[in-house]
Amino acid sequence: MENRSAVANSKDINESATSSQIHTLPDGPTVEVMVKGKADGKVASPGKQIKFHFIAKLRDTGCTVGSTIGAAPHQFCLGFEKVLKGLSIGIEDDSIRSALTFISQPPGEDHLVITVYGATILSSKDEGAIQSQVKRMLRLSDKDEQDVTYFHKLHPHAEAKGFGRLFRSPTLFEDVAKSLLLCFCPWKTSLDRAKALCDVQLKKVRMLKRKSANIGDFPSPRELASFREEELKKFGYRAGDLIKLAKQVVDGKIKFDSADEGYYSKLKINGAGPFTTNTIMMCIGHYHNIPIDTETLRHMKEFHGLNMRKRKKGPISVETKAKIQEFYKIYHPFESLAYW
Repeated sequence: MENRSAVANSKDINESATSSQIHTLPDGPTVEVMVKGKADGKVASPGKQIKFHFIAKLRDTGCTVGSTIGAAPHQFCLGFEKVLKGLSIGIEDDSIRSALTFISQPPGEDHLVITVYGATILSSKDEGAIQSQVKRMLRLSDKDEQDVTYFHKLHPHAEAKGFGRLFRSPTLFEDVAKSLLLCFCPWKTSLDRAKALCDVQLKKVRMLKRKSANIGDFPSPRELASFREEELKKFGYRAGDLIKLAKQVVDGKIKFDSADEGYYSKLKINGAGPFTTNTIMMCIGHYHNIPIDTETLRHMKEFHGLNMRKRKKGPISVETKAKIQEFYKIYHPFESLAYW
C-alpha cells in the first residue's frame, strides 16, 4: 500500500500534536504515529520494550473491551472514525508507566491513526512494537487477510455485515491468562478478575515507589510470576494457575512465539480444559473447534431454535458438543468464527 503522507490534515485530528510520522504496516493499512506532550517528564528511550494495553469502545456495538477489563476477543468492525477509544501503552523499563493512546480510522481513509500521549520521544523500535501490537489486536497480517477472504466466500452474510475478525489482546500471553479467567464463572466475574489483575499490578508498582504510575496495566509474565498467591487470593484456585503459567513463560518452558498449530494443541497449561484450550486456539487464529460452554447452549436455543440439553451434573456431553460442531461444519475451518 502506498505510504502517503497525511501530515497536512493531522491538525484536524489533533491540533496540539507535537510531531507526526507516517508508517506502513508490513501487511496492512498505513499507520500514522502522532506524539503529543509529556505526562511525567520521562521519555521512551531507544532499546526499551513497549508493552501495549488498551481500553476500547466499539462504536458499532457500544460494547467496551480492553486489556484492563479482559473482554477480548470481541467483535470488531474496522471502518469507523474513532472505533477504539482510550487505548493506553506502558513503557517497560526500570519504571513501568502508562500513557493514553487513541487509535482511529478517519472516514474515507485507508490508514489508521495512532495518537500517543505521555511520551515526547518514541524510538523506531518503540514505534515498531506499538504497530506490531495494534496489528495483532486488529488481525491485520497477511494470514488474517487471507482467512477473512476465504471465510467471506463461505459466509456471504458475514461479509455483508462487515464481520470477519475477532478482536484480541496485544499479546498471546494476555489472551491465555484471560482465557483461564473465563472458566466456571459468569462473564462479568471474569471481567472483574481481569481488572483486578491490573489493580494488583498498579499496587505493586506503587509499592516500588514508582509514584508516576497512575494506570494499572495487565501484568507481563515477569510481573505476574513475581506475585505471591496471597496477593491474588480473590482469584481462588486460579491464582496458582496464573502464577504457574507466568513462571513457565519466564523460564522458557512455554513459548508463545511459535507459528505451529500443533505446538499449541499439545501444550499443557495448568487449569486449561477443552473450553479454555479452544478459546486460546481461536485467539491464535485457528477457528475449527468451538469453545463450548453453557452460554453456547443458550445461544443455540435462542438463535437457532436448537434445544441442546445439558446434564444435570457434570460437563456438557461429547454428543452435544459434536452436534454443535456439526451445525457449523459448513463453515469449516472457521466454525468458531461463524459462531461468533
